[in-house]
Amino acid sequence: MTLLKPVASARVVDIVREQLRGAILSGELAPGSRLSVPELARQLEVSRSPVREAVLLLVGEGLAIEHSRRGVEVVNLTLADLLELYELRASMDSLAARLAAARMSSTDLTALRGVLDAQGAAAIGDWRGFRELDARFHQIIVQTSGNRRLARHAELLSREMRLAGPLHINESWHLKQSHEEHREIERALRQRDGPAAELAMHAHLTRVAGTVAAHHRPQ
Repeated sequence: MTLLKPVASARVVDIVREQLRGAILSGELAPGSRLSVPELARQLEVSRSPVREAVLLLVGEGLAIEHSRRGVEVVNLTLADLLELYELRASMDSLAARLAAARMSSTDLTALRGVLDAQGAAAIGDWRGFRELDARFHQIIVQTSGNRRLARHAELLSREMRLAGPLHINESWHLKQSHEEHREIERALRQRDGPAAELAMHAHLTRVAGTVAAHHRPQ
């Protein structure tokens, strides 16, 4: 006797999870929003079971949190939460940069240069565009590290950090400094200098975390 579940049910769960994840990351479902299974099932026109499972999967991804009395809500990150995430990202992305230095193709490096060229223009006043390009910059490095497990965990971390939008600094001086640090990382990658790329990435993310902490520190 097989213990496998019907594939159709799994597909519904995946579709529901993708829709809810997209709504959370876009801000359509704001931090603190309650993820009511009955209400979501009604809106999505599906049964409650796949919605319940999808919501729990989002809890596992760090995009939602389950409370004993209030049920499940979209996670509302604090400054302390964001700084913890930066600590993790500094370690993970630094390792990715060291690995990518030896493994990136010339096509990957060209793509990275294109992202940075566009990001330089966005740093002047388009902070939303800058944020998207920032995510793409780090994504290229992680994906070309050649370590699938690292890439998987880094993607989860990146998604969670996107929920801290109000805590990020969008002033042009900060964006320009981040862009200059990205250029330094890219130079080390182009030179195939793994240790230098690792150090530059760690210094960049540590500096950003410190700047965010100082920016929000009570006066």
